[in-house]
Amino acid sequence: MDKIIKKVIVTFDFDPENESVSNVQCSVDGVEKAKRTTRKKSEVVEELASTPIITLEPNKLLFNNKAVAVMNIEYEDRIVIKWEPISKNSKTFIPIIGKDVSFSEEGSGNKVTKAFSIGYKGKQNLVLSELGTEFTIEEYKEDIWKLVPTSGTTSTKTIAEAIEKADKVEPILLIDNEEIAEIDELTFTLNN
Repeated sequence: MDKIIKKVIVTFDFDPENESVSNVQCSVDGVEKAKRTTRKKSEVVEELASTPIITLEPNKLLFNNKAVAVMNIEYEDRIVIKWEPISKNSKTFIPIIGKDVSFSEEGSGNKVTKAFSIGYKGKQNLVLSELGTEFTIEEYKEDIWKLVPTSGTTSTKTIAEAIEKADKVEPILLIDNEEIAEIDELTFTLNN
């Protein structure tokens, strides 16, 4: 048991001629149990960020705690990102985000990890990166939000242009022992 001692009294007799100490007495006054200053992890409440932020990284999207709270995201929810024209017959598009159930597409989209991120790779990632790498969210429809870049443009002229740019980026493939690789969208095989 941890204790805190508030006061210790030490008394003794000192003989200056012999330079000796005798009759040493020690008393403790005010012993208390030490107070616990640490908290269990479950007791710690993380302070919410002031702005919901979604960050685009090379292979994933990360949601800060405010975005998680606003969008009511939980571990293993599925998140869908779509491109919506800014008006009827428009060729300019904005990205919108929500849970699969919000789009009535249950089971589609990417699963939320325990770290509140989703996998977001390939052309999808490259197309979204045309707008930026950090986004806030604005309510678009019920339980669907518009992704708003914190800097740069807020829409893309056409999805086709963004995909065309993404197609121009050639994938880097590292193969040991000079093996020949064939890759298409559905399969990956190594030929010896």
